[in-house]
Parts: sequence; C-alpha cells; structure tokens
Amino acid sequence: MRISLFVLLSLSTFFLSAQNFLSWKYSDRYFSVSIGTGSATYFGELNYNNAINNRLSLISMGIEARLLNRIGARVELNYLTLEGSDADAPGDTFERQRNLSFESRNLHAHLDGVFYIKPYRGDYHKRWVFDPYLVAGVGVLQYNPAAKLGGDRFLLRDAQTEGVDYSQFAVTAPLGLGAKFRVNEFINVNLEVLYNITFTDYIDDVSNTYATELANSTAILLSDRKDEVGVITPEFYDQIQPGARRGDSSDNDHFLLINIKAEVFIPPGLFSGKTKAVVKKPSAY
Repeated sequence: MRISLFVLLSLSTFFLSAQNFLSWKYSDRYFSVSIGTGSATYFGELNYNNAINNRLSLISMGIEARLLNRIGARVELNYLTLEGSDADAPGDTFERQRNLSFESRNLHAHLDGVFYIKPYRGDYHKRWVFDPYLVAGVGVLQYNPAAKLGGDRFLLRDAQTEGVDYSQFAVTAPLGLGAKFRVNEFINVNLEVLYNITFTDYIDDVSNTYATELANSTAILLSDRKDEVGVITPEFYDQIQPGARRGDSSDNDHFLLINIKAEVFIPPGLFSGKTKAVVKKPSAY
C-alpha cells in the first residue's frame, strides 16, 4: 500500500512538472529580443561611387512585440561606424583634388512598425520557417565626424570647417525589408536591410562652402586638404579656396544597415517569475 501510494505521488509530481514545463514552452510569446551585427554604409559627398561597405561596422540590439495578425512594433539601438574618403575618387575629379575624409562613431535609436507578409499562425512555436517582413519607422542619430591629421584624431564639428555650428543629432526615417528564419521553437535568425533617410547633410562634415574664417591653424588644415596631395588637376586646385564650393547642400546624407540577428522569444511573465499560460489574443489571431 505504501509502495503504491509512493508511486502514485511520484507520478503525480512528474506529470505536474511536465505540465508546467509544457505550459512554459508552448504558451504563446508575443515579445522577443534580438542582437545582431553587420555592415553600415554611408552615402554622401565622400562616397564617390556609392560603394557598399563590406566590413563589420554595426552592432544592434532590440525588443519587438507582435501586436496584430500582420503587425508588430519594435525599438532598436544601433552602434555603427560610418566613414568616407575622397581618396577613393578617380584622379581627374574635383573630389580627388579636394582630398577630404571622415570617420564617425554613432548611436542610432529608432522605433519601427513591422508588417509581416504572411499572417500569424496562432502560436509562436508554429511560426513560419521563412517569414518575410517590411519595416518603416522614425529614429534619432547621434553623430560626430572626425578626421586624422598628423596621426591625431580631431572632431570636425569642433573645427567648424565650413563655419557652421551644426547639431550632433539628426532625425532619421528607416525603411527596409527582411526575413526571419526559424531555427527552433525559441530562436530565429533574421536577415535585414534598412535604408535610413536622414535630415542632415553634415554626417560627413561636408555640405556647403569652405569657411572664410577659421579659429586656428589646425582648423585651416582640416578644412582645406588639397595641398596634401599636391596639384592633381590645376583647374580644380585653383577652385578650392575660402568661400568656394566644398559640398552639395541640395542632397542630405543617408546610410544603409545590413544586419544579421539572433532573435529569442521571451516566455510570458519571465521577469515577474510567473510562467503560466497566458490567455490567447483575440480574433486578430
């Protein structure tokens, strides 16, 4: 009798534990977190051929919520490096004679809406193996372009190379597309391309004309660097002087993020210590 009671209690404990585990495993999860890496490419005056950067220059992290059948929302933070150089331009161009360059280490925070091409399948663990989506949002970029001179790194905004004290923050409008690939119940691998329209032309510190007055000799050397390469094209060399054209203010700078992310779905009540099954969302699902 005692043995039977012991066996019964043991089996009950086992089944209750199994039920709790399955409840934790399969109760639906509407939130996920992601971390990723990839490349960041700047488009502006100092990227002559609009070449895509193929080096790792991006780290991202974010959190996403599934709101409706095909709609999600997310917040993401990016740390990215942007750079460009006139040294990549052909030798007979104004850009090569201008001989400017920049490098910027940036933070980019953005809030996005996510539109899924395929409808939600009713439970997170039954999601599509291949799940394409579109992205549109709004963000803020913190940027501060710099350049090297004599082996030292100088912040170009401080030098006011065009006589302009511009802000280090810019509003962005991210637009993109991506696809999620299911690895198992809990994990996706996501590939995403995000083009970021910005509302500034000073990500690279080049926009308008050469300053007519500069604070010191270092600022002068950072503003006009044609003499570092000598006379490549006499016509362009003579054009480069205070007050003359330095950039193209009619077109703002933009940047492209190519990202691969690992996405993990968060159990309900993870941070409250409660992992019981949640009530399923209504008719949209």
